Amino acid sequence: MFKPGIEYFFESIHTSAPLRVAAVTNFTGRDRHGHNLVNLLADDRRFKLARIFTPEHGFTSDAPDGEHVANSKESSLGVDIISLYGPNKRPAPELIKDLDLLVYDIQDLGVRFYTYISTLRNIMDVAAETGTAVAVLDRPDILGGKTVEGPMLQTRFSSFVGHLPVALRYGLTPGELAKWWHAKNSMKNQLSVFCCQDYRCPTEFDRLDFPWFKPSPSMPDPATAIMYPGTCLFEGTNISEGRGSDYPFRNLGAPFIDAGRWLECIKPLLSEQVSVCTTSFTPTFSKFVGEECYGIRLTSEHPLQDSVYTGVAALWSLMQSHPGTIEFSGRPGLEHPFIDYLAGTDLIRKGLLADEKPDEIMQKSCAGTSEFAQERERFFLYPRD
Repeated sequence: MFKPGIEYFFESIHTSAPLRVAAVTNFTGRDRHGHNLVNLLADDRRFKLARIFTPEHGFTSDAPDGEHVANSKESSLGVDIISLYGPNKRPAPELIKDLDLLVYDIQDLGVRFYTYISTLRNIMDVAAETGTAVAVLDRPDILGGKTVEGPMLQTRFSSFVGHLPVALRYGLTPGELAKWWHAKNSMKNQLSVFCCQDYRCPTEFDRLDFPWFKPSPSMPDPATAIMYPGTCLFEGTNISEGRGSDYPFRNLGAPFIDAGRWLECIKPLLSEQVSVCTTSFTPTFSKFVGEECYGIRLTSEHPLQDSVYTGVAALWSLMQSHPGTIEFSGRPGLEHPFIDYLAGTDLIRKGLLADEKPDEIMQKSCAGTSEFAQERERFFLYPRD
């Protein structure tokens, strides 16, 4: 039977004296019965819970996208909750160096710009500086852990949505990624990964017989995660990526779109695994709140090998069917359009503007991706089919 790292951790760890620990977690850090990491640590005599660190979206994973989260307190335990998505995204060393162990447990998506891995990097970096041991309680790669796709991060586009020098879709579980980063930086502190049991890549999440705990407000199910690596690029445009609708990252549109025209243009570009139809939706938050948007809905029942390509094809077909309509927007404090930070390169945006075909754009923008795909293999913790 499949077990995530959190269950294996509590079954297997041995200590003669209580360990002073902090948890880095959110709503997803739960066992199959819904018991969260924080309460499990607090109720276990082997541990003394000192504090809780939380990433973007906060401890309950419901704060809006990009919104700073304030420090707070876990009321039932009286333990401080330190936000790592506010003015400080790195924990202060004094909040780490008094610990015996830093315990990380967050369900990720296997996508570079999903910022939980930026938090993972930051806590690992500080723990290495203070010599603090880190335990990563592993969880599945929702996208399968096999396919590597999309551009590598170019240094000049480094940001919190591009904080690790990996491919956009990097094909590792959180534990495997942690092992790679620990080795790449020759970190001297102890890293322990508590592996998932009875797990191999790729395994579709629905086959694991394990509950889906929503990792962020716009990630309601694994089907959304399948499209996310490509369709999230729409965040860097004036077109809705479906936030605030029933199908975020699967609905794409705007009030001024001719859905039928877009549909006919994108259909020939998509693989057989992807189905597409016209749709309308009225966002309850994010872009076009309260306005009816027209566009397309993308669906796949299984993880794709070309999810990043699918997003690029959606952008290209919209630009072809609606010339002059799409805008690549910026964000305060950023030098380049936001899509460049999501992509980790400006070659996707420039290729779209130059009318290059989606497969050409992918080929030109993905230099170094195959080398990274090979490099990561020595950090595999699970069989790959």
